[in-house]
Amino acid sequence: MVFTDSMGSAHRAVDPSMHSGQAFSLSVCRALQEWFEVDDLCCITFIYVSSALWWDIHGEAHRYVTELKVRVGRRKTDNSIDTLRSQAVHSVLDSWSSTFKDPTYRGSEFLELQQPDGRPLQPLYLNGGPWLSCFGHSITEFARVCPCITGHTPIGAYYHRFKINEPHGCTCGAALQSRQHLLFRCHDRYSVHYPRFLGDIASFMKYNPTVFGFNRDPSGVR
Repeated sequence: MVFTDSMGSAHRAVDPSMHSGQAFSLSVCRALQEWFEVDDLCCITFIYVSSALWWDIHGEAHRYVTELKVRVGRRKTDNSIDTLRSQAVHSVLDSWSSTFKDPTYRGSEFLELQQPDGRPLQPLYLNGGPWLSCFGHSITEFARVCPCITGHTPIGAYYHRFKINEPHGCTCGAALQSRQHLLFRCHDRYSVHYPRFLGDIASFMKYNPTVFGFNRDPSGVR
């Protein structure tokens, strides 16, 4: 008899089908097969016991189970589904980070920012990555910060670069309304020091609700 407070784990331990811990399950099944072949009367009964009961015999069973070490095959394996998935993810992230350092890939106008520890901000897939996790709470705010960071924002420098028939100058009188000018030189807006972190951009967006947006409504982008 096997006393357990997790029937799901018990089922998974003897499930030879494809799943993340299949290699371990196959090793368990192989060990049990040899034991079952000894006598037709050999059987295993799984008994569920809630850990909240603090039953003495359950504690003994838990001790025996945790002492059981099942070897996965005859040598160390690294071909479980979880391991292969992890290797694939890290390979993609390494390639992504390496490629992202190339200005021709991310764009020559991409705004380079830093992590709190001073390292360059790199793309990640967890929680939408650093940019989306910081601004994803607001669609309108992200709609402004995205073109700001990529350099494809409706400002004078962009119009000048792509020869768009729109004013190139700034409302403050500057000859060219560039991203750098808007962020920390423009007298018509609440400027910040040269942005190094996402928090700097977030502060700027908060105090300047119309900048980098296509909608020029005085109350901000809607």
